[in-house]
Amino acid sequence: MSTVGLERILWTPVTEADREEVRASLQKVLSSPQFSSSKRYPALLKYLVEKTLEGQADQLKERTIGVEVFGRPADYDTNTDTAVRYSAGEVRKRLALYYHAREADPIHIGLSTRSYVPEFQRLEATESGVAQASPAPVDDRAFAGLIAELRSAEKWKRTALASISLLCLLILGAGFLWVRGVLHRDALAGFWRPVLETKQPALICPGGVVFSAVSPSGTKVADQSIPDPFLSFGSTLAVGRVAVVLNGHAGQYRIESAATTTLAQISEGPVIFIGAYNNQWAQRFLMPLRFHFQAKPDQAILDNANPGRIWRRDPSKPFDQKPDYAIVARFREASTANTIVVIAGLQRFGTDAASQFAVNPGLLAQLDRRLGPDWIHKNIEVVLKVDVVDGRIGAPQIEDAAII
Repeated sequence: MSTVGLERILWTPVTEADREEVRASLQKVLSSPQFSSSKRYPALLKYLVEKTLEGQADQLKERTIGVEVFGRPADYDTNTDTAVRYSAGEVRKRLALYYHAREADPIHIGLSTRSYVPEFQRLEATESGVAQASPAPVDDRAFAGLIAELRSAEKWKRTALASISLLCLLILGAGFLWVRGVLHRDALAGFWRPVLETKQPALICPGGVVFSAVSPSGTKVADQSIPDPFLSFGSTLAVGRVAVVLNGHAGQYRIESAATTTLAQISEGPVIFIGAYNNQWAQRFLMPLRFHFQAKPDQAILDNANPGRIWRRDPSKPFDQKPDYAIVARFREASTANTIVVIAGLQRFGTDAASQFAVNPGLLAQLDRRLGPDWIHKNIEVVLKVDVVDGRIGAPQIEDAAII
């Protein structure tokens, strides 16, 4: 006798009817809660599926996707702009959540971790031939023996099922640890995840300056009487780099000068403070932490855990010929219950270097060795040093780092 069952197999749509069936399945996915609340992820998934159905799967490369889906310029840097990789990861997770409760759907759309080409799985009927003989009559003793064997087999089956279940749990646990490890390796997304996960747009809050003939740097801090202060070159670069990262990860943001920012605005969502001695908010929120800026008129970084350690610029050297120092911090602030990021140098060179550190996956990954791979989930502070020669900075170097 033949029995008919269902098995999910990899499947390639060949006919127009097949392709329409995939499109109908895709529309259900895009209308689901996992996708309907976003614009970026449905756009990416629809693009990948349509290109594949049109026989253009060979065009699904990161740069092409970045240009055609996310509007990036043709020569954009895929190393620093991770929009495509991050969005593809989100699509994979959302597809897994969607199909978790829809195992019986006739078509499943998947996205492997190895490429941007979708995979299609379809339920197919399978037959298995089973020879079935007429049952022979058995006496009472034989029947009793058969019952005993069945009970023994049932007991073995329960034991086997329990063992299989335990094995599955172990495999799932190992898979979870592997996925977690992969996420940890994406240090850039990990650092900015608390800012990106919130539904509120982030506030980028740079310190403002006005020109000053008596200041060694040529500028002085703008106060609240200056409605439209200037940004130093270092602060301008920092704002631009942070904006690129937030854009690349589908994050929303707005920009407001520190001189005009209020506590009420800071309480509305995550905040990125840029600059130290031109940003009273950055100094105020760092003050209770381990690493913080010394109050004016001195300019230095202090260590509460080791009061003898002080980082300051050498006053005997010219302004554009001596190392600068900076703090990069990310923490959840108790009074506002929001994530705060500080990117701030003693002077503009340090702020420039700090912003480079905060947007560079390779530099951020150095924190794994300093703080352990779980730093992504912690409140952290980092002290940086950057060499300055003729007004140009080198690569930022970690002086110290701490979980706070």
